[in-house]
Amino acid sequence: MKDPVDIFDPEAIYPSGVKPERKKTKKSVLEMTKEEQRKEYKQRLENARVNRYVNNLHTRDNYVQRLEHQLINLKSFVSFNKLDKQVEEYEKKLKEINEKKSKT
Repeated sequence: MKDPVDIFDPEAIYPSGVKPERKKTKKSVLEMTKEEQRKEYKQRLENARVNRYVNNLHTRDNYVQRLEHQLINLKSFVSFNKLDKQVEEYEKKLKEINEKKSKT
């Protein structure tokens, strides 16, 4: 007895006649042009440099302590002068500006 449906037929596997699209992955370095390879390697080096710097920061570092002090001073200044509403308005304006920049 012969089965009317051939399981190896592409029409049976993809009944709509259209194969689903594969997820587009990032190009392999081997597929890139020399210019694209240079940019890719520069970006990788930059990311590695930033990660090394960030991962080596500790809470006892002078830079981190200064940032903490600035943040504490700012928060206390805002709460003491009751500027919460102005800060929220500023954050909204800043968010709008960033959205405009990201669209362009």
